[in-house]
Amino acid sequence: MNEKIIILIVIAGAIGIALSIVVLGSTQNETVEEKTSRFGETGEINSMLKKIEDDKIKNEQSDNPYYPQEREWISSGPFKIDRSQYILGEKIFVNMDNIDFDDKGEMTFNRIINDTHQYEYKTIRFDGSKPQSNYYIGFSLNEMRGLCNKEMLIGNWELKFEGVDFESIKFKVLDEIIPGYERQFKTIC
Repeated sequence: MNEKIIILIVIAGAIGIALSIVVLGSTQNETVEEKTSRFGETGEINSMLKKIEDDKIKNEQSDNPYYPQEREWISSGPFKIDRSQYILGEKIFVNMDNIDFDDKGEMTFNRIINDTHQYEYKTIRFDGSKPQSNYYIGFSLNEMRGLCNKEMLIGNWELKFEGVDFESIKFKVLDEIIPGYERQFKTIC
């Protein structure tokens, strides 16, 4: 008799656990579905997705659609950039690969104005004794820095390295703009 009671208690416990799991699982599914549906219904996200789709269609229907070029990886020592030519709106990807522990200095992005003058656009410090990051560098107009129009960004550029004995990397910025970025390169001063 005691054995039958123990078996009934064990079976009842197992059924109770199984029911708890089913109820808990269905509650979590409802909660996830509820959150997902709220996320998908926000106007801000929908408008962003619509703009992306519109820009994609505009690009594909343009006379000169934009398609990113293959990466070339131009290098000097442990430093690499992904292309030799960029258009306005593209970002330069700078990869620092296995910098020696003792290598410390600065890399400077300079627009070449003529044989004797350059415009220093951006400087980034590096130190091989510390963890290094790769960088994305974008071009933008900036009234305070005197970058008033896109012509000030177009032309020959040089990535110089100071504090180390690596040759500079030369690249060009072409007079083209990624479709959808035209507004960012309108004259500002």
